[in-house]
Amino acid sequence: MNNNHFSRYAPKSSIDIGVFLCRCGGNISDTVDIERLKSSIDAKVVKDFENLCSLKCQKNIRDIILEEDLDRAVIAACSPITHEKTFRNHVAPLNPYLLEMANLREQCSWVHSDSDKATDKAISLTNAAVERVKYARPLDTIVRKTKKSAAVIGGGISGITAALSLAKQGVKVDLIEKKPSVGGNMIKIGKVFSPEKLAEECALCLFNPLINEAVQHDNINIITNAEVKSSERKAGNFNLLVEKKPRQVWVDRCTACGNCAEVCPIDVPNEWNENLMMRKAIYKPFPQSVPDTYTIDEEHCIKCGNCEKVCNMNAINFSMKTEVIPLNVGSVVIATGHKGFDLKKRPEYGYTRYDDVISQMELARIMGVNGPTNGKLQRPSNGEIPRRLVMIQCAGSRDEKPEGKRYCSKVCCMVALKHANFIKHYYPETEIIICYTDMRTPGMYENYFRYGQSNKIKLIRGRPGDVTRKNGNLIVRVEDTLRGEQLEIETDMIILSEAMEASDGTLEVAKLLNVGLTEDLFVKEKHSKIKPVNTDIEGIFVCGTAQGPKDITDSVSQANAAASKVSELMNGGLEIEPLIAEIDHSECKLCGACIDSCKYKAVYMYDERISVDPIACNGCGICVAKCKNNAIEIMGQTDSQIYAMISGMLKDKKDGERRILVFLDYIGYVAADNIGVNRIPYPESVRIIRITSINRLMPKHIIHAFENGADGIFLGEYPDNVVYSNIQEKVHEFKTQLIKNGIDPDRLMYYKVYAPYFRGLAKKFYEFDKQVSKSLDKLEAVLYKASSKDI
Repeated sequence: MNNNHFSRYAPKSSIDIGVFLCRCGGNISDTVDIERLKSSIDAKVVKDFENLCSLKCQKNIRDIILEEDLDRAVIAACSPITHEKTFRNHVAPLNPYLLEMANLREQCSWVHSDSDKATDKAISLTNAAVERVKYARPLDTIVRKTKKSAAVIGGGISGITAALSLAKQGVKVDLIEKKPSVGGNMIKIGKVFSPEKLAEECALCLFNPLINEAVQHDNINIITNAEVKSSERKAGNFNLLVEKKPRQVWVDRCTACGNCAEVCPIDVPNEWNENLMMRKAIYKPFPQSVPDTYTIDEEHCIKCGNCEKVCNMNAINFSMKTEVIPLNVGSVVIATGHKGFDLKKRPEYGYTRYDDVISQMELARIMGVNGPTNGKLQRPSNGEIPRRLVMIQCAGSRDEKPEGKRYCSKVCCMVALKHANFIKHYYPETEIIICYTDMRTPGMYENYFRYGQSNKIKLIRGRPGDVTRKNGNLIVRVEDTLRGEQLEIETDMIILSEAMEASDGTLEVAKLLNVGLTEDLFVKEKHSKIKPVNTDIEGIFVCGTAQGPKDITDSVSQANAAASKVSELMNGGLEIEPLIAEIDHSECKLCGACIDSCKYKAVYMYDERISVDPIACNGCGICVAKCKNNAIEIMGQTDSQIYAMISGMLKDKKDGERRILVFLDYIGYVAADNIGVNRIPYPESVRIIRITSINRLMPKHIIHAFENGADGIFLGEYPDNVVYSNIQEKVHEFKTQLIKNGIDPDRLMYYKVYAPYFRGLAKKFYEFDKQVSKSLDKLEAVLYKASSKDI
């Protein structure tokens, strides 16, 4: 073995280690020969106990550590996932990071029935822990207080709700909205309904009081016409640069009289009314916009000066410049909302080809009292009330075609029913037909669905194939899958229920803040069940439709949850395990490769030194692999510890015995534990090593393992984390190095690991064991053939 592997954090010449073995009430000792295990461990103290996790044993371990003056401790018992914190308290006289655990229950006695082989494996697992703990260093938990301020990006219902909740808890909030007014999509939809009310209510009437409350709250600073342009994290806080575009109108002077718009010669499609009418180049987004002032559309303004001449308040100023606002905040909430699916991508439905084919959002604006028709239902082509109206569901959702969205957009069925019921109330003579794939109205929404049926809304189960025009009317061709009939429905008007998709702002902010995205391009939660508003980056949270399709109720609930997590972070502070990157400044050449490679933006340059933000650092190890000067280590997972663990796993390997080293990240390790909990067997050759990420490994570790007797290397990583993108490249690099060293690349396997699919992981262990066996047999045959020629 090359001794320089262990040079940086070499232990002192004599380390006294205590090894404490647990029988676990027979869970371990019924399979593992404890006496043989004890006699095989080289340590100052080796003791066994019936139940190490008991309070009595805690006292015994402490007494032994003090009496024997031990420097390190090894607990050979159950999984560190469930009991590491408990046993760190047990070794209290020692620094908690001078403890190492060997998993003899979930990954040995519960998965193997052959006592001799299980005991051999238990010996190697314990030896590995002993070797590794020699290179452990005392570490201190990192505690940080975060600044009591937050940036909420997005001024829709979820952003406003999160900002208000935080403000009421004493947190200073900067609410950043890209458009000239806050409000988001909710202000455009006209009507809302709740599941317990069989009626529709004014959306703006519900939302306006919240907006006004946010405007008047001393702890909320609303910045409109603005975008976040850069983000840097230091010491747990975020430094943001916000670019605020000029309105060319003084907000504190403008009285919103509208004289300027009357003399403006430029007409522009009104995006707030879904381009169904025109507005001027100087305009107020909508009557109740906040701030309640006009703004100039610089893209279309011709600088004629007419507006400036008629403004009695001298509120117009064409010399305004873009303003850059620096913000330093403790947390960030992403509430950037969604956008509608581009229906031009489904030309079979005739959108834009036929005037009377519109989207649900366009229908919402038509039905809105402040919309293009003042709330009157009219056909866009001729202004008449439609006699029949067909709604086509899943326009872009649940769609396997190119550029379609495979997911259900969750709210479309309810939106269609809302508009259908509303139209039936005011236009009872208009016939409404909904062509659906499946009507999805969960929970109490089923009552509203039945209410719609009682209003004589017709339902046809089937996705229309196309829309054509015949004799001046629109024709919807659809198969009624319940009756097995092909139908041609003649109609005056068609409403397409468009899919929800991630907004451009969501994609931009996610890239800027370096948070992960789902395969559908929404902001990814850290864990959908137990951390539903957390992102991959500590201190950044998500809510509303930026996280995925959802209705207003769920958006508000999630916004309050995000605010709660921010408050929890600020009031309780952060307590982080010190298993993070550490820079050796004497070796660092300031090349910046670690800064460029860090997915969490935890590494940064400050005062001509490379520094690591301990709050942001995840200990993944990508920076270590990228550093050509060997100037970075991951505390608790140094090169020395990895080499020692590998060597310990392969120590005292018998002739003819096969040993496979399995490196698993946290999720993979949990999956391996689940195999044991469910008593699913796998080959005794498997030896599992827990690691922060496969990115932490380098070719030198893999080669070291094979040189010291490993027969195969199995790598397992959860594919939905932010560092996964590097893995395929990493595995290719490993295999290339194996080939260069004359090692069959089939002796290395990579597998995507998911905690619930532990049975698949056990199956893969069997498959890889056989694959390695074949490779070794092939190698043996080659060697035999070569030796025969020599003879």
